[in-house]
Amino acid sequence: HNPDVLVLDLVMPKMNGLDAFKLIMEESPTPTVILSAISPKNLDSSIQALLMGAFDYIIKPGGIGAKDLPRFREELLAKVLLASQSKIKEIFGSDKSRIKKGKSIRQDRINEIFDFGKYLNMLTPVEETEEKQEIIDIGKTSKGEVSPDSETGFEKTSTKINKVGVEGSGESGIVKPIKPKISSKSMKSTVSKTRINSKIQKGSTINSLQIESRFTPNLTPVKNALITSNVLVIGASVGGPRTITAVLKGFPITFPAPILVVQHLSAHFTEAFAQNLDIECKLNVKVATNGEHLRSGIVYISPGENHMEITVQDRKPSIRIYKGKPVNFCMPSIDVLFFSAARIFRNKTMGVILTGMGTDGVEGLGAIKRLGGKTIAESEETCILFAMPKTAAEKGYANFVLPNYEIHERILKFI
Repeated sequence: HNPDVLVLDLVMPKMNGLDAFKLIMEESPTPTVILSAISPKNLDSSIQALLMGAFDYIIKPGGIGAKDLPRFREELLAKVLLASQSKIKEIFGSDKSRIKKGKSIRQDRINEIFDFGKYLNMLTPVEETEEKQEIIDIGKTSKGEVSPDSETGFEKTSTKINKVGVEGSGESGIVKPIKPKISSKSMKSTVSKTRINSKIQKGSTINSLQIESRFTPNLTPVKNALITSNVLVIGASVGGPRTITAVLKGFPITFPAPILVVQHLSAHFTEAFAQNLDIECKLNVKVATNGEHLRSGIVYISPGENHMEITVQDRKPSIRIYKGKPVNFCMPSIDVLFFSAARIFRNKTMGVILTGMGTDGVEGLGAIKRLGGKTIAESEETCILFAMPKTAAEKGYANFVLPNYEIHERILKFI
């Protein structure tokens, strides 16, 4: 039938949804939104589907309560509209950029993830001496402004937005993607598309159309911090789980730097995502915990519904996890991580921004480049949604604009 978008329940009577999705991606790749219940088995299967190329997921109404049905309806329609604009059919339908030694990497990835996924068991004070403060202001002020908080970076006062890292603008050769036309008959709904799209274009994570908060990052250098390695920070939104896995699989177990990842993902899925990555990669992968010191060769995944930043504790780079206001409509926010990495590691930072909608991570990537670090934006060729990396590249914030299958090699040259 070749639908524009598929909404797939993973619990079905004859063939389970994961088996069905595997066949769909083999025979006729289709943008798919996964319906998931909040249960260990369903959460794990949903993560496997995301790793195989599902566009996004949504929690079933039974998992969030009948009172939330209107929100579920609006969120589902928003995801379907975005999925219809994704490049899943082009990326998965053509192997021209992913053929090695006569074999399809796309097919290999699907088979590998499906095989190991069947056997998974599920879920079982900072002292800083600062120099002169440097502040870069991003985002727009929401109606509900918050009081100043110097540690988390939330500020009530309004200041002019400053741009960072603008050198090299316009040299990336980025071309605007052509958005497919959507028939009005195919999307009959009383929900206002204008309202939904307006929220999405402002930077929504899609999974939660939240009120944006003002974020004032602190780039003041930290004195006396013991920096003994480089650091790699990665940010992604829609389409990220599959791409993050592809990048991390290319690293050896002796990778000489810590890796911190912000993926826009519900807290329900974070542990399953980390476990899947840990099985797929040579590196150790874990959900980050507050206060732990950074160690080389470890991948730290930001917990859902919390921000993750790098700070200094006992003179060593450490992780701070905290509840805050959404930044760029997102929590966790990529910008929060990127700005903190730039502040602590300066020119020893490599930032990577991958597929996703909105602008989260864009200004943070610019800060990394401005302070001497290296930056990568995923190219349109392999992006499921080419928005975050497109904006970063167009602003000149990316040293390199690369398809996802070339990113790990560039990282290894820097690290």
